[in-house]
Amino acid sequence: MMFNSLEEEFPQEMIFIKESTKEQILMSDEQEIQCLYSTKHAGSNNPTIFFIQGAGPGIYSWTDFWDELYKDFDLVIIDSREKPTIDLQKKKQCTIHRIALDIVETIHHLKIKEENIVFIGSSFGVYYVAHCLAQNWVKPRGCVFIGPFIRSSYPKISTQLAFMLPTFFLERVGKRIAKRYLRNRVAPGFQKKVYYERVTNIDVGRWKRCSKMRRWNASDDYQKINCPVTIFTTSDDKYHRIEKTREVSNLIERSTLIEIPDYNFMHIKPGVVEYAKMINKHIHTIDG
Repeated sequence: MMFNSLEEEFPQEMIFIKESTKEQILMSDEQEIQCLYSTKHAGSNNPTIFFIQGAGPGIYSWTDFWDELYKDFDLVIIDSREKPTIDLQKKKQCTIHRIALDIVETIHHLKIKEENIVFIGSSFGVYYVAHCLAQNWVKPRGCVFIGPFIRSSYPKISTQLAFMLPTFFLERVGKRIAKRYLRNRVAPGFQKKVYYERVTNIDVGRWKRCSKMRRWNASDDYQKINCPVTIFTTSDDKYHRIEKTREVSNLIERSTLIEIPDYNFMHIKPGVVEYAKMINKHIHTIDG
């Protein structure tokens, strides 16, 4: 039985992807990081949005959202080190701390004024942003967090098995186990399609190298954030559960929690058009 690919079932224009500048930026540890950015709104009063995806998503997870934001804002998007677009060199770190440094070094490389930045972090990407802010490395105008959590919801056994079992076994059996785990933890439709394709195409060797990140506890980082933060959550998403998102909101002093209809509302049309308007309105309420 043939199944449509994600891009066939949910076609997307990918305007930002096509029009943005692509650059491999060399970090201080000699690791190159892929960056996409735009400057067509340079000189406007609108801030620059620095978007950090969660661990693993490909471009089809957020491209409709990026296209909507791109109409009004300049965007900067880096692929963090666990992603297959990064040629992660041997002995190079793949940790929350190192990826947070990548954010800072990218900001310096592109010469973006930090007070003009609004971070948008999704899922695991919130970890990177929160750690960056907790270290007081960047003082942005504000943040938007989408589906954050304090601890990763990955089963502990998955991280333990990553170190115990050979890669070839995880390639054959681990992917099937992961799909079964996700079966009842993600919303049907677009989210399930994204997550299943992600698991199917995962680089198990890289996943093993970066698996220590999944033990991270971000509670201390959240408590040190002192800029305005708006957190979006939905009861539709069983993976980024709403009660876990509330725990994060309770740790951040200047946070506002907003519940939205469902996962698709944030990712694909028509909902994503309205969602981008919500983000736009939020950004313009932040004191510059």
